[in-house]
Amino acid sequence: MTKLKLYKSGWKGIRLLALTLPFVLIGILIISKEQAGTFDYAMGWFCVSFFGLGIPLGLFLLLDRRPQIVIDEDGVWDRSLKQDAIKWEQIVETYAIDIHGQKFISVVVDESFEPKRKTVKWARKLNEFVGAQTTNLNVSQIKIDANKLSDLLNKIKNSDKHERASHLRIFSSEQRLTPNFEFQNYVTYLIILAIFMLISLSGEMGFMSIMVIMGVSAVIARWHGGTNNKSSLYKYARITTFLGFANMVVLFLMFTIHDAVSDKLGAELTQKIEKYKSKFGKYPTSIQPIREKMHLNLIQDHIFDEIAYRNLGARYELTLEFLNRNQKEFDVESNRWN
Repeated sequence: MTKLKLYKSGWKGIRLLALTLPFVLIGILIISKEQAGTFDYAMGWFCVSFFGLGIPLGLFLLLDRRPQIVIDEDGVWDRSLKQDAIKWEQIVETYAIDIHGQKFISVVVDESFEPKRKTVKWARKLNEFVGAQTTNLNVSQIKIDANKLSDLLNKIKNSDKHERASHLRIFSSEQRLTPNFEFQNYVTYLIILAIFMLISLSGEMGFMSIMVIMGVSAVIARWHGGTNNKSSLYKYARITTFLGFANMVVLFLMFTIHDAVSDKLGAELTQKIEKYKSKFGKYPTSIQPIREKMHLNLIQDHIFDEIAYRNLGARYELTLEFLNRNQKEFDVESNRWN
């Protein structure tokens, strides 16, 4: 028997991991940096605990290879319905529907179809309000055109049994021959995100410009859904809002890592300088000889290049320009750049 099996897209899991992992890493950095019992320490654990819940879910979506929807000559089956296959003879018609960006195919069934789970009254009212049926195929996590799939279901429903296999084979071959531009889209998004980050790091004006763009896009995406949320303006406003938010998350992660590494490097460097003074009776004229004795990783090595050292005789001064273009001096007492 010819079967068309539709699987969840792995990109859903990748997107979820991309959204949650930065916050988990930020939480871990905060926990390792702050003292137990402080507010920041508690917030670090909150980030790890809350956003960490998305990691197993993201991995599940990424690794789950079970078919979500199976269509054959006898009917259609959706795993999410917790229901036996719906026979073609029980289907009156199907139509695609978009509910706040989530794609479904509503199935109008006749009286012979008996769902295993009874729909509560408020759920039926909600379905009626959004234009859905009591039986809806969830295709949000499947990389497929909901309208084309709905057309296929209607075509098979109106065909004789010996013609159904042919429709399934043709549709399956068309799906394989259709170019997949999803990977190219993600590459484009990464390039745009990199541009957003460069603009944000260029200075306060650049950062505020990106914030304004994200805010305007969010308003457009919220209030200008277009016809069935399919307008180009809505689509690109939504993408821009997401990229702007991703830009904020990545920048925050970069700043947090940079601050943590800088503080640790500054503390280690001051110890080496004081040790040098104890040995030679004066502060070094340059910190390059000290650098050669320190085992620095790539990030530390880059930050070390940005540190300006001044020997003032009785004391010394370490200054560093941070990612936000602010100049800070290392405070030995607090072991931080202030």
